[in-house]
Amino acid sequence: MKGSDGRKIAAVLLTAAVFCWIVSGPAPVPTAAAPAAPDGLGTIVLDYSHGQYSGTVAYLDAYLEDNLTAMGFTVVWALGGINTTILTGAVGFIAGSIYGAANGYLPAEINAIADWYNAGHKFMWIGYDSDYGGAVYISDNMSAVLESVDSHVYGEPTSVEDPVSNCASPYRAVANGTTDNLDLAGIVEGVSKVMMHGPTLVYGSNNATPAADRNPVPLETVTIEDVYPLLYYGGNATIVDADINYPLAHTDGQKGAFVAATIELNAGADGSGALIVSGASPYGDYRPMNTDVYYGVVMTGYRLVYQAIHYGVMHATNTQNHETIVFDYTHGQYSGTVKYLDLRLRTELFLLGYTTIWAVGGINSTILADADGFIAGSIYGAANGYLTAEISAIGDWYNTGGKFMWIGYDSDYGGYVYISDNMTAILEAAGSHVYGEPTSVEDPVSNCASPYRAVANGTSSDPYVASIVKDVSHVMMHGPTLVYGSNNATPAADRNPVPLETVTIGNVYPLLYYGGNATIVDADVNYPLAHTDGQKGAFVAATIEVNVGADDSGVLVVSGASPYGDYRPMNTDVYYGVVMDGDNLVRQAIHFGMRTAEVVETTTTTPPTTSTTTTTTSTPGGLDPVLLAAVGIGAVVVIVIIIAVARRK
Repeated sequence: MKGSDGRKIAAVLLTAAVFCWIVSGPAPVPTAAAPAAPDGLGTIVLDYSHGQYSGTVAYLDAYLEDNLTAMGFTVVWALGGINTTILTGAVGFIAGSIYGAANGYLPAEINAIADWYNAGHKFMWIGYDSDYGGAVYISDNMSAVLESVDSHVYGEPTSVEDPVSNCASPYRAVANGTTDNLDLAGIVEGVSKVMMHGPTLVYGSNNATPAADRNPVPLETVTIEDVYPLLYYGGNATIVDADINYPLAHTDGQKGAFVAATIELNAGADGSGALIVSGASPYGDYRPMNTDVYYGVVMTGYRLVYQAIHYGVMHATNTQNHETIVFDYTHGQYSGTVKYLDLRLRTELFLLGYTTIWAVGGINSTILADADGFIAGSIYGAANGYLTAEISAIGDWYNTGGKFMWIGYDSDYGGYVYISDNMTAILEAAGSHVYGEPTSVEDPVSNCASPYRAVANGTSSDPYVASIVKDVSHVMMHGPTLVYGSNNATPAADRNPVPLETVTIGNVYPLLYYGGNATIVDADVNYPLAHTDGQKGAFVAATIEVNVGADDSGVLVVSGASPYGDYRPMNTDVYYGVVMDGDNLVRQAIHFGMRTAEVVETTTTTPPTTSTTTTTTSTPGGLDPVLLAAVGIGAVVVIVIIIAVARRK
């Protein structure tokens, strides 16, 4: 798109780690109440001091700033050089390729960047450009920055052209391959073509003390620990070297699907940083990677740029948990329709340090042997129930102590009592004080275009769970139930059932509430145990319980809908035009639960309060066409994707 074209900016609110697919053709702008604005996620400094600014593409830089701001970041464009002052308090630093031999980084600037990054928990993106025409100063400068932070990835001092995948000329290459690593699927979601204007490729330094000229290796064939290729050129990409500075890990004239961009995790002096290196600039320059259309070629590089920043900052600013979580896909939870949401969650957890296993062959002691967490969404299909041996394996594993578990329910509408029967059996084996009611909940006010697609819009105000419900205001509860308590020292589903809206049970913390118009709609003879058919109110939709299990060291979340899979899970971001932020709740509850279960609880925690914060959700009214784009989360955020769309005639 050209800046002179008639344009309008369409702002589309999307949740974090929660991103919407780009849809073909116009899509509705949600007009429902937006999720709560995220707390500030920190400052990102983008370098304009070394020739990166270009008036021709300033509108693309403006879109980038608007999106980062909407995510919750503060954006600073550095115009007067890079120093300690401008980097103080920043969580991220992004430098596109410099332009102009006189615009190189001073040693003091490189030292300031290194000191800032190596202090820990920082994100950085360094973009290169080709050295075509003898512009070796570009790779020299960008590599100097990367060497100062012990990067294992560098840009080759060469250029790449693609005679097939390009924007009207081979030097305007379009990278068209992305990683097939499912742990990184959220970063490359919806990315198919990325502008790489006059670019280079990247290579690795396979050395414990890396440097640009130390053990150079091609990342197409050599794996370096913690280095993950994200973007590839097409198979016809060709190295075209026009000077005497030849590539270090490749050869002039070589052809292939070279690596165009990587992310390095656990980077920096203390292993807490995230670092992206790309063969072109993510902003500024002649045509940056976030270009959407050029010479008639439609591209989705803006997704990669926004999502990589988002997930990279998430990794860098969160403490890593090197533990394993098993997700159950064995009992009907998998749904191809929402697989992309499961992959986003997988990426988020990977970038928080977790290994996830998606169990498809049953649950047993073998698959649980090395697990620290187990998450089961509601089963689907009467023939997909848990075997007695599976329930015993889960109970035995959980009661060894220090484990986290999340059990999601669904309604029993239409006689699906097998759902509550199965999920309840697991909870009883773990000694849970919370269970899902064998009923269904509908909300005629807070919903996604139909009462059974309820949206829970109240959260706990108890400070103990504040980090779990941070930036949570609207959560998808598709065809759900509510939860209740078993107020007994030896709990069971039918033992002393009590409503958690009014009765407090020690160590049980309500997290999420339905709106005040939520109504119990029971359509069978299996009535709720602690509530009544037709009852209306702000029922509890999800809880967390601590000090659970045989040795009181476990953590347990119970919810009236599934946190993943199913028809529409709780981490749904947009549905029927309603924008939601359940992804924040799901990710934060898992992270909190896993970290809390690491330490054996020896004292009873403070009893919960039941006060809530409630916001309103409504079905959208008038709609305008826009192109929905989304990016994908780490720290808890609400993301606004802003892209230009041609004004309707």
